[in-house]
Amino acid sequence: MLTFFVVCLWLALGALLTGAVVRLLPGGPTVRWAAAAAGFLLCALALYLWGASHMFATDIEETCTLQHHQPLDPAYGHTSLVPLHRECNAHFDLVPPYVNPGVLAYLVACVCCLGAAVRARFAGHRNPAGGRERNTEAQ
Repeated sequence: MLTFFVVCLWLALGALLTGAVVRLLPGGPTVRWAAAAAGFLLCALALYLWGASHMFATDIEETCTLQHHQPLDPAYGHTSLVPLHRECNAHFDLVPPYVNPGVLAYLVACVCCLGAAVRARFAGHRNPAGGRERNTEAQ
């Protein structure tokens, strides 16, 4: 439950910051949607780097035992960059649990904004009959 709350908090913060920056930009909706996509991509990168910073420890056994009070089980001591994790044992991961869902949500928001930018770019290129305009100059 706490993980869900933290992911929602990160998403709200990223959306507010992205929205504040996008409103200041000159240009039409295509530029604003593309800027929002870039903002969400930047938020995803920042959250990913935040999670990755928790993975780096010179001595994993010491980090698990002394800092997190968890025994190190060598069977679970592997790391992964996608999704981020570095486990001490079957029940404890050094990467905070909100990082991977948050990065995924930011990337989904980025793709949605890119789709809206493409749609806004080509929205004016339809004729009243509902079909696409043809380029008659090339014929």
